[in-house]
Amino acid sequence: MQAYNAAHPNQLIPADHSGRLRGYHAAMVGVEDDVTGTGYAMTVDFLPGGAPLPDEPDRLGTVVATHWGRGPVLVLAEDVPLRAAWKAITGQWPTRLSEVRVALATLS
Repeated sequence: MQAYNAAHPNQLIPADHSGRLRGYHAAMVGVEDDVTGTGYAMTVDFLPGGAPLPDEPDRLGTVVATHWGRGPVLVLAEDVPLRAAWKAITGQWPTRLSEVRVALATLS
């Protein structure tokens, strides 16, 4: 995560995970990492600050997959509207990272 945070200083993964970001985790089971083959259940985070709530303004950011807030970090999309990314993902309810990538491809 240090390498990611150094490369993306405006979209940091918080070091303190006590206040979880609003992210996608496939009904608390985790999203299967079928992309890198780590075998981890991953969570999809929207940086900075998590996916915007309906009453919050949208913002551009980065969508990443992490092993429940720890490394490894897989960047799935950069410089995308986070609300649109959230809607693209939750509109399909993917259970695998490859499906998350397909959902996010509609944003580019």
